[in-house]
Amino acid sequence: MSLADDLTGKGIDEPVNKGSIDLTPDGATVNNVVVDSPIFDDWTPVFELFKLDAAVFEVVDDTVRCSTWQQSARTADGDRDIVQLYSYSARFRRVTRDVIPQATVDAWRTALIQDRPTGPESEVAPAGDAGTYLMLVADPQLGKKGTEEAVENWKRGVRAHLEAAKSLGDQITHIHIAFMGDETENVVNSYGNQPHTIELNRSQQLELDFDMRVWTFKEAAKLNKKLSASSVWSNHGLWTRNGGKDPVTTHSDNASTHIARQTKKLFDELAPFGGPQIDWTIGDVSPGVQIELSGVECYFSHGYIEKGRGGSSELRTKSAIERQILGKTEELGTTSLWLMAHYHHYYSQEFEGRTLFGCPALEAEKSSEYMLDQYGVWSPPGMLGMVVTDSVDRGWAHLNVF
Repeated sequence: MSLADDLTGKGIDEPVNKGSIDLTPDGATVNNVVVDSPIFDDWTPVFELFKLDAAVFEVVDDTVRCSTWQQSARTADGDRDIVQLYSYSARFRRVTRDVIPQATVDAWRTALIQDRPTGPESEVAPAGDAGTYLMLVADPQLGKKGTEEAVENWKRGVRAHLEAAKSLGDQITHIHIAFMGDETENVVNSYGNQPHTIELNRSQQLELDFDMRVWTFKEAAKLNKKLSASSVWSNHGLWTRNGGKDPVTTHSDNASTHIARQTKKLFDELAPFGGPQIDWTIGDVSPGVQIELSGVECYFSHGYIEKGRGGSSELRTKSAIERQILGKTEELGTTSLWLMAHYHHYYSQEFEGRTLFGCPALEAEKSSEYMLDQYGVWSPPGMLGMVVTDSVDRGWAHLNVF
């Protein structure tokens, strides 16, 4: 039913023009579309008239034109009444942030079903069980200068850690893969000249991140261990920033956790066909996620929101953790392992029975030119991994950076 028919059915004597919409690959232009209630932020009533999904579009600021008038209508009892109508014209851009090309998903689904990597039903290792091998994927920043090297760093780290886990035999019953943020570089507003330094556009970055995560689980499934995974927000994962700082929407509207959800969706669909089952923890309402691995309480965060005081990034992060514990003692007071990224180098600190680990970056060596040029500092790329188990006093053992 058209809007004109609908309004006529409500007793409006003269049908009104439904208006039109012009679609392009980049967006849409709405021309004089009439609705019977004002539009504030939700354009769903307009797009529903053309059987389109409003979530795919966002309005371009300063392009909205609106007019309104009253029109005679007949009530149910035959009396006359007045109805207010509204006509809108506006331009819209397509929102591409939630789109992983279907061809990419289909190709991985086909490959994984054919290979049929199998494993036991996944669950996080309970206390008293053998250990969990923890692998931390941090700061590859795919799409920035040196992307090819970053991909090789990621692959080298995964293969080396899986080989280390395999060598431990039955000491390892679970593998946990923690995605620590900044998996992609983004394309604008992280710093001034970012659009001029990237090698991949946003779509290409997201697709490569998706491919690498799927590949990682495909490799991990070959060990026939129980699998779990986590993913957290990150600063380069913010879709768009206002003034180079705050996100336009929310911190949780983030590329890092979005690609995690897409990867989860793929493996959930593959599970009935014999694919590996993965137990996921994906950050939603806060920057960090808490998970118990083999009886050890762990906290994972990218580390860009937690800010404390001190003369170095390590001391500031430690100070931030102590403040977090004071403010959330019931939630965090017994957490013994704290895993952070963001600062692109490996470090560790022990304090009051806790251990803080900072992850090295997987980005290409010396590709953070700002830090190199301004401070002369750089760290070799690598992937941190370790065994987490409550069978040792500190809760961790067999630490490696590959």
